[in-house]
Amino acid sequence: MKMKPRCVPCLINRALFESQLVTKDEKKLSFVMKKVVEKMAEIYDERKCSAEIATQIHGLVYELLGNKDPYKELKEKSNEIALKILPKAIKFIEESEDKLKAAILCSIAGNSIDFGIAGSASKPEELEAKFDELLKQGLYYDDLEEVKKLLKGEILYFTDNCGEIVFDKLVCQELKKYDVHLTLVCKKYPILTDATYEDVKKLGFDEVVDEIITTGKFAVGVDFNGISEKLKRKLNEANLIICKGMANYEAFSETNYKPIAYFLRVKCESIAESMNLKNGINAIKLYK
Repeated sequence: MKMKPRCVPCLINRALFESQLVTKDEKKLSFVMKKVVEKMAEIYDERKCSAEIATQIHGLVYELLGNKDPYKELKEKSNEIALKILPKAIKFIEESEDKLKAAILCSIAGNSIDFGIAGSASKPEELEAKFDELLKQGLYYDDLEEVKKLLKGEILYFTDNCGEIVFDKLVCQELKKYDVHLTLVCKKYPILTDATYEDVKKLGFDEVVDEIITTGKFAVGVDFNGISEKLKRKLNEANLIICKGMANYEAFSETNYKPIAYFLRVKCESIAESMNLKNGINAIKLYK
């Protein structure tokens, strides 16, 4: 997805949000934000991918703050809250006729967590309060029946945020009921609230998937210039690529990789426009 004018204040606000997670010093915050604004003015280009611009901005903020993981406590709290809700999610899935759809809906409800973005959860506890409501909303856009036809052979599953990965594990358990080789792809380095290799190992994903690999380079979404040869091969050979969340859409929509199924909560007007969906809805959308 290309940068849009409305992406600029959103990205600057998120830079401020993560800076305030690290320091309350007004002079430090002013220094960081001045540098962020200068950087944005330097690199903004409506022809560039929004994820590429975001990667540069967040990389600068982390460097200026001297902190490699500003969201560390929020990520841990998100997983803690999600694990608290987990029994409710399992019960919801067990009582559903279509267990895969129910598991995906739980993981999309978890995708409502995206700190520092207008229209998403502002703190982990909001997920617990809104979980039932999000499930009741169901799927506004649902390509699952078409997705099911592709569930064979090599399947890649790109994770998104901590918290929701607790429910992604339930999705992976359901996917493994199909004749698939399931590879989970997560982050190698901390960025925003995204799940890292350590996060997914801690949650026992190696029990439910065939393989776990990382995206490699520090990046919002995926920097396709920084991925391993193994991941390149898998992307080219996969029968289906599943991507959680908006950042993965921002990155993958600039590529020719197909087929791709996006499981997400739409939380941004730019994403909604690009995907031709309404803002504030749950969606499974397949691009063949």
